[in-house]
Amino acid sequence: MLVAVVSALAFGMSGTFVKPVLDAGWSAGAGSIVRTGVGTLILAVPTVRALRGRWSLVRRHWLAILVFGGIGIAGTQTSYFLAVSRIPVSTALMIEYLAPVLLVVATALWLKHWPPIRVIAGAVLAMGGLLLVLDVGRGAALDPVGVGAAFVAAGVCAVYFQLSATLPMPPLALTGLGFAVATVVSGVLGLVGLVPVRIGSWTVTLFGSPVSALVPLAVVVLIATALAYSIEVAAAAHIGPRPASFLALTEVLFATLAAAIVLGQVPGPLQGLGGLVLIAGVVLVVSVPAPHRVVGDELPPGTHVPDRSPASRRVARRLRRPVRPEA
Repeated sequence: MLVAVVSALAFGMSGTFVKPVLDAGWSAGAGSIVRTGVGTLILAVPTVRALRGRWSLVRRHWLAILVFGGIGIAGTQTSYFLAVSRIPVSTALMIEYLAPVLLVVATALWLKHWPPIRVIAGAVLAMGGLLLVLDVGRGAALDPVGVGAAFVAAGVCAVYFQLSATLPMPPLALTGLGFAVATVVSGVLGLVGLVPVRIGSWTVTLFGSPVSALVPLAVVVLIATALAYSIEVAAAAHIGPRPASFLALTEVLFATLAAAIVLGQVPGPLQGLGGLVLIAGVVLVVSVPAPHRVVGDELPPGTHVPDRSPASRRVARRLRRPVRPEA
């Protein structure tokens, strides 16, 4: 579990250390391209090794991989970077962590099937916490563009969660391919002018002193990207995806602490309480057991995989009913 906590700590540094770069005139699109581009180079060899003998998975799921990288990764990072350039890091991350709640609501609407009471209670609790985080009652002056970008980040992050949990590929390979796709998609959108890609000053202010922009970018790329994703994969392999998802919620706490130390962004008491309430709601949502994820060709040929969908269970119940004898 310590490995998963270290992963959350590494992820929590992303918004804090990218904000000085954004304040120096860099656009969110440029920051996203640097992060995913260098991440692609770092994970290139591990990705190829993980796909050895499994390249058929890429050909079979190429469209889902494009959506995973282009929307799930590029969309999430660009939206999140835009959000932290306009609102506090902790507020942006708390809104983004509504992604599991949005995913549950979307699934319920799509399948027209109500989730368990625990999930509904968690969703309501998370929404109540969000109102406290946004300080709606007192009409706090949060930048509407920043808040909107954080909600967009939550929506596309839900796509990331869904595909990462359902795509039958090795996690490290999926991350490497996703980074590559995200870099290409962000670059193309920048070339056609749909996403601003602007490189600002190479001198930024960090801890009150001018430093090269390469310093915070190195922290974002090496620690909050390559190291964080690699440790996350190792943690999930050792303790399982469900405990890892619980421990990943500590990223909000680490990001808040890092923003307070590095940027001096200290949330108010009401927002702090709202953050705890929001996290509690998300914990309730993600605590519902999820089906086991099958990676690649994990099952041997001929293995019977039972259909546990609601429709199949209804058919099974009907077949088990005793046949009444005719009068």
